[in-house]
Amino acid sequence: MIKLVIDCTCEISVAEAAKMGITCLPMRMVMDDEEFLAGENLTNDEFYAKLPTLKNLPKTMAVNPDDYVAAIKPLLDAGDEVLAMAISSGLSSTYQNLTIAAQELNNPRLRIFDTQTFTIAYYALVMEAKKMIDAGKNLDEIEQRLTELRGKVQIYTIVDDIHYMIKGGRIGIVTGLLAKTLHIKPIIGVVDKKLAMVAKAMGYNNAKKAMLRLVANADRNLPMYYGHCHAPEKAADFKQIFDFNFVENREIGPIIGTHGGPGCVGLAFFEK
Repeated sequence: MIKLVIDCTCEISVAEAAKMGITCLPMRMVMDDEEFLAGENLTNDEFYAKLPTLKNLPKTMAVNPDDYVAAIKPLLDAGDEVLAMAISSGLSSTYQNLTIAAQELNNPRLRIFDTQTFTIAYYALVMEAKKMIDAGKNLDEIEQRLTELRGKVQIYTIVDDIHYMIKGGRIGIVTGLLAKTLHIKPIIGVVDKKLAMVAKAMGYNNAKKAMLRLVANADRNLPMYYGHCHAPEKAADFKQIFDFNFVENREIGPIIGTHGGPGCVGLAFFEK
C-alpha cells in the first residue's frame, strides 16, 4: 500500500489528515517565547486571535529530519511504499530536511516530492496524489503525473496588510512601504519556487479585477480551490467574481498566515 506523508503548510491539520489516511507533520512555531505545533495543538482561531497581540512576528521552523524519520520509518517497516510531499524548497528548508531523512532511510520504497508551491496549491497537489493512490496507481505513475501537474498548478493571493510580509522579510521593504503608502494591494504568486509579486492594483476591488486576467488560462476540467486567512466573509465575496466551480474553500493556517497576515484571499488552479 502507498502511504502519503505531508506537512501542515498544505492546510491540512494532523487530525484531518489522519481521517483521510494521510500522515501530516506539524511545524513548530514560537509566539512570544511560547512554542506551539501548528497543525496539531494550535487552531487557526487561536492563532489569528493571538497574532495582533504579539510583540514580535511568530518564528516558524521547518520539519526537521528526525521528525521525518520517526514518521516514515514505521510505514516502511510495515512494508508500505511512501510518497512524501513537502512545501516548496524555495520557501522552506523542509524539503531539504526531507531529503536528509530519505538519505538516512535509504529505501527504494520511499519517494520524495518537492511541490515547488505552498498552501492551497500544495493542497491541490495532495488531493490529486490521494486520488491516484485510491485509484490504485503505482508510485512511478503518481510521480510522473504529479510532476506534470506541478508545472501547471498556480496560486494567486491578494495581500490585505503588507505589514506582515515586510516584517517577515518576504517582500522588499521599499516596495512594501510604497504599497502601504499608496494603498496598493499586491497579488502574490510563486515564480521559480519562490514568492513573487505578479501583479498589483490600487485597492482591493481593482485587485479582484486583476485576478481575472491571471486566471484566463485555467483548466476548468481540473479542480479549483479558493482560500483565505481567517476572513470567510471576504473569501465569499472574492469567490463571486469568478464563474468557476470551486471544489472547496480552505482556511490558510498559522505557518503561512504568519507571513500573509489576516485578510488574505486567493485561489489555486491548474493551467491548461
